[in-house]
Amino acid sequence: MTMIINILRPLLTAPLLWLAIVYAGWLAHRRISLERKTFRIAINPRWIEVGHFVGHGLLAGLVLSCCTLVLGAMVNMQWWLVYQLIAILSLLVAARWQNVSATFLISALVYAGATFIWPQYQMEGQASLLAELLVIIGLVTVINSVLQRWDAEATVTPRVMTSKRGRLTAFFMSRQIYIAPVFFLVPGAIDMPSLGFWPVLNIGHQSYSLVILPLLLGFSLKAVKGLMKSVVTKNANSYLIFGLLLVGFGLIAVAFPNWIIGMLTVALVLSCALQWRLSRRSAHERQLHFTKPYDGVFILGILRETPAAKMGLVVGDTIVECNGEAVSNNDNFYRAIQSQPTYCHLKVQDLNGEFRMAEGAIFADAPHELGVVLFPEN
Repeated sequence: MTMIINILRPLLTAPLLWLAIVYAGWLAHRRISLERKTFRIAINPRWIEVGHFVGHGLLAGLVLSCCTLVLGAMVNMQWWLVYQLIAILSLLVAARWQNVSATFLISALVYAGATFIWPQYQMEGQASLLAELLVIIGLVTVINSVLQRWDAEATVTPRVMTSKRGRLTAFFMSRQIYIAPVFFLVPGAIDMPSLGFWPVLNIGHQSYSLVILPLLLGFSLKAVKGLMKSVVTKNANSYLIFGLLLVGFGLIAVAFPNWIIGMLTVALVLSCALQWRLSRRSAHERQLHFTKPYDGVFILGILRETPAAKMGLVVGDTIVECNGEAVSNNDNFYRAIQSQPTYCHLKVQDLNGEFRMAEGAIFADAPHELGVVLFPEN
């Protein structure tokens, strides 16, 4: 048990890990608080951001650890210190524009620049280590795109604002971070007496320290015109392709180590260009928020395990009739529900303009609790 604790100690003493834990809790608390303030109810009262942070973060760390150990990928602790500082700054300053690959690439270039200015900190085979790091950055980007596809729709939350014309409009946000604890090999036996035991492997004539380092992953998405599902698909596909491209760059740099600075620079430019392109797409759609309709009530959220969920209602539907009565606002919608307190018949219009009927039993003791989240009246 003592040996296990000592092996985990470098991970558990990393400031990035504890800051990320606090940040994940803050994300969940803020989402729930804003929903209750705006809609008087939390769409999902569970702290799902924290659950994803733990469960999917550990899974990502396991997959990445298998990759690093099978590939024999190595890093040095000087780069790790630079990366940790930049990752912390990205959380504190630029979390809204989270770009996982850019954080890694900037740290690699800053480290390379620092060792150029202070040559005493250079290591033998540094170019090869940076090339291997570029491969790892590509794998991290691929895994992050998979996590985005898994979790973005689960953490989506509607935000309501007033337009310049005085009408209520809405858009959707989804934010999530993870810490992936990843095993790495570090050349040489590292002397860290303050941390006690440090595992050292001897392979041939070279010594390697086995370390577990926390890597920051995550995403921040905004859906303005369409629903979050379409935004997730476009973003996840883009970053999946970009991650595979980074792996290719890294493999080329492994074969030609002298090209590594150029490869890192090109990769960073491409990463920023991709982020700009995806953000620019949202900017062009800024005038097309979901607007509170004059006829019907627009569904911004569906509560889990409610009549609305069982009836197949989804975010983006507009309820235009309830129990045969035309609906124009929340008040007459809930009055229409109470006209038949055990069963509900709805006429619904989807985002494509097509109509369908939805019906189902509702709670007899609380007919107003259909389970839909609508634009607030005020």
